[in-house]
Amino acid sequence: MNKARLKSSIDPLFSANHLTAVRWALAIAVVLGHVSLLTTGFEPLRIHDWTASYMAVNGFFVLSGLLIAKSLHSRRDIKAYALSRLLRIYPALVVVLVTFLFVFAPMFSAENTSSVLEPGSWLYVIRVLIMGDPDSPTAQIFSNNLMTDFNGPLWTIRFELAAYILAGAAFTLGLVNGPWRSLFVFVIVQVVYLSAPVFTDTDLLPQSVMPLLRLSSAFLVGMVLWHWPVLRKPPIWSIFGLLIGFAIFGSGPFGELIATLSLSAIMLRIGLPKHASQRIAKMPDYSYGIYIWHYPILQAVLVALPALSPLVLGAAAAPIILIIASVSWHFIEKPALTLKPTSSKKSAPSESIA
Repeated sequence: MNKARLKSSIDPLFSANHLTAVRWALAIAVVLGHVSLLTTGFEPLRIHDWTASYMAVNGFFVLSGLLIAKSLHSRRDIKAYALSRLLRIYPALVVVLVTFLFVFAPMFSAENTSSVLEPGSWLYVIRVLIMGDPDSPTAQIFSNNLMTDFNGPLWTIRFELAAYILAGAAFTLGLVNGPWRSLFVFVIVQVVYLSAPVFTDTDLLPQSVMPLLRLSSAFLVGMVLWHWPVLRKPPIWSIFGLLIGFAIFGSGPFGELIATLSLSAIMLRIGLPKHASQRIAKMPDYSYGIYIWHYPILQAVLVALPALSPLVLGAAAAPIILIIASVSWHFIEKPALTLKPTSSKKSAPSESIA
């Protein structure tokens, strides 16, 4: 048995695992947070000041960093990597933006003033596609709702794409090609993120700086986990230790770091079991579809039924979200992923869908 096959048989990351189920859980946490936010303006699912949706986004970036590092180091083909990343993000995103142009903006703008001929609508679509800020006046189409934006969660897409680009560049330059190098880069980014509020007024910084540092830190946690396989098997006592540390210090300056590490340990414990259930391992990955579709669906339901409680809104919108996410996966995302190039430089089994 060669080294690649031996590794595949030992490491759940290279074989059947529960990471898709973990992504489902993270997506649902985001939805639950927004169900409350859109109806009450407040997210009750939180510990200290860290909301479930906020930490779920961090969790997505940790998993993304882990799987991207796996892709880069297993395939070692930067062109195939770049095309694979574009195919994972853009097809479904383009469909969402097309529905903004032809459905949501004409139907839900104030007094139906927006149309497909409105230049601002096209500029909004272009801005999102080229990694610009999606929170523009043109996107504020739900004027009678508590929150007026079309699709707030899209703000993370540009940072996901930025993480892909930076990871590819760092890999090419050799900055993350080893356990100590990747750990060093993580520590540097984390120190800058933690110290920025101490040494400067972050409100004066460009709006994207702090989110980029935050999500890059989470992404680098995943990259470190790739290089340190022993850390991908956290014992129960370490998880309890992290959770106790978070309970005590979670409101302090290191609170987010401890929370992210705690969440990472829990995700690894659940997502990479020694003996994976084949049924769970083969479940379709609706998480991206849930993430990019749930917000405008919730907003549209609130236009029709504006007085809904969070519980009723969630129950009313859940079937619609799941149906659209399933269509997105089976007819857009999964077919697009079949176009991913097969690299001749693979040194390990092919990557899981990430």
